[in-house]
Amino acid sequence: MKNSLDPDVQKNCLQALSNLLDDPLCASEVTTNKQFSWPSLLALIKSKYLAIQHAAFRTVDQLICRYNDEIVQKTFRSSTGVLDLCDILESYEFHDVHAVVLNILKNYVETEENASHIYESGCILRLHAYLEMALPSMKPYCLAVLTKISFSSSGRDALYQTGTDLVFCHQLLGSNVGLLADAAMGVANMTKLLPSAVRMSDTNVIEALCAILSDVSAVAFYIRMNTLRALAALCLKIPKAAYSLVEPKTFAALRNINKKFKDNPIEAQRLAVQCYINLQTYHVSTKAMLNVDFVQEMINILQRIDINLKKMACNVLTGLMVEPVAKDLFTRCKGEEVVSTNLHIKHVGFNTALCTLITASVTDEGADVYLQLGTVHFMVENRLTRNVVSAWEPALEAIFRHHPSAKLAYTGRLDLNDFTRDGFYVQKRQSTPFPTIQQLMDKPPPHEDPVFISLFQPPVSEPGVASGIDFGQHQFRGKSSSIMTASSMRTRPPLPDDINLRGYILQQRLWFGDPTKSLRYIEMEDAHYEVRYRDKCDEVSTSLKERAQLLAEFVVEQMSGTSQEKDCTMPSVALHLSDLMNDLDSCVIGLGWVRCGGALERAVLYKVLADRIGLPCALHRRSSAHAWCEVAVPELDPDNNMKQENYPAGLLRANYVVDLMVKQGRLLPRGGVDARRVCGCDPSQPLYTSHAAMPCFCKPETR
Repeated sequence: MKNSLDPDVQKNCLQALSNLLDDPLCASEVTTNKQFSWPSLLALIKSKYLAIQHAAFRTVDQLICRYNDEIVQKTFRSSTGVLDLCDILESYEFHDVHAVVLNILKNYVETEENASHIYESGCILRLHAYLEMALPSMKPYCLAVLTKISFSSSGRDALYQTGTDLVFCHQLLGSNVGLLADAAMGVANMTKLLPSAVRMSDTNVIEALCAILSDVSAVAFYIRMNTLRALAALCLKIPKAAYSLVEPKTFAALRNINKKFKDNPIEAQRLAVQCYINLQTYHVSTKAMLNVDFVQEMINILQRIDINLKKMACNVLTGLMVEPVAKDLFTRCKGEEVVSTNLHIKHVGFNTALCTLITASVTDEGADVYLQLGTVHFMVENRLTRNVVSAWEPALEAIFRHHPSAKLAYTGRLDLNDFTRDGFYVQKRQSTPFPTIQQLMDKPPPHEDPVFISLFQPPVSEPGVASGIDFGQHQFRGKSSSIMTASSMRTRPPLPDDINLRGYILQQRLWFGDPTKSLRYIEMEDAHYEVRYRDKCDEVSTSLKERAQLLAEFVVEQMSGTSQEKDCTMPSVALHLSDLMNDLDSCVIGLGWVRCGGALERAVLYKVLADRIGLPCALHRRSSAHAWCEVAVPELDPDNNMKQENYPAGLLRANYVVDLMVKQGRLLPRGGVDARRVCGCDPSQPLYTSHAAMPCFCKPETR
């Protein structure tokens, strides 16, 4: 091949060499042979015989693609191979083989070293010049070489130095549809280089990319895919690009991908949702997504088939939930119903995303919706999934945190940091599944099993003014908070005014003062009967023990009288509750109306009042009629009982059992004989819950 001028000999030698390179073992022998050299091979790529030229190109391409062969790569970089290939591109004489030459260059720039070499040799600028003067059919091949260079780090540096990133942006504005896919991919890759991303964002690249998305003629798969990749990359790194993308016209083009999902491949739909995820990096672009239409779009995606797309939509919604208005929009669009339906799909990753969304989005109203839909019962009962999906338990706890009535029903306890609120209700006899308060109020007579509800707010006194009662799904607020829903008022029958319960709070304030006026409490929302959460308390004092005992005596007095003038045996309590249900014509009884109560009624009243006066209290329930309270109060210093000391509230643990039945009004040390008598049955016995097969969330306590 080196010495013979016979074209047939040259062609046959090239063919033999090409055949040897097809075998890996033979190829290694060829490239390590001392007779192997590039000049003799490169000389034949300019042969006047087309067959020899094509054979030479094929052989060169085979050698270049041996990326792990350091000898071949190093010797080619030291040769004139790249320059010779560029010379052929600049010669019209060889225009028939320009596509072949460009494909060889595209394969050559696969590695970092080769991408740097092609820049050092000046080939990139020569490719720019060729792109300007080449025939329209050759331009896609040339742009493909530049795009391939952008896949490597050194290649991106080279393209930035030569201004190729702006070339990509310029091509997006052109009329050649064949260049759009590679130009968009080049923009997406160059965005990884921050200076280049900043420079491209100063152009109208976002408008150009969105114009491509909105162009119905550009329906090619890779054009849309690469365009979306470029948008996702730009809006992730550059705030200016994100702000431009959420402009009404450009954002509409992006949203049409999922609005008209039947016209777009599933891959494009995923990339569009990825753009939404990236836009949440910035507050301004996140705010643009806080509207009913967008939230509804995400919820509609959750009703499609593709699991990965559903997971990404969950991520978008979870990111939006940092804004309180997003939670209201989620409930308004009936997101809880869609989430509840999707929870039945057995997919660990998707279940994790859904549970994370529940944790981020649940509100008081949403928690009541989940209870009404049976989602809470399903999550509690599905013990296998609870063990597999790590986010399942936190999601259930988040719902319980907003619905303490459901937590007491399903776990049999309210801990120190679980706080009751207006509308908190307890069934005398649990039902499965645990019903909402609306379902209980709509229950027709005869009324057999009473339900105790705590209502501190007075009833509505005039049309259009709400009292602020929170029933979970239906929230009635005063004029200063929000507007009351008229439909809710029509569907919910009014409850009698529980003036007794409000009187209890007024009495406690006369004794102990208003907790919010103490320097130990952070000021909360200004409301007459708002719960004073203990987690908003920096310190507690040793006076809590006396307060806990006085509250116990007060509860006993209201439920039976300390002088035992009332018969509070189980038949008497049942008869009293039956009379109340008949008088009220409902099974729902205000807690303050109960003046003859057993262990359950007293424990519930104690817990409700304790939460209002800032007393750390836990409520436990073992049977349909047996419950007790435990309090966490600092111990007094035996050496100086008169000195009042303060302690960090977060360090408190339950240390006393409140005796409301035996030695009425006393605090019994937790774990003692008297305390065990109050707690009643064997500690190993499961708590009384709405689902008998469900174990308690917390480990059984040792007493």
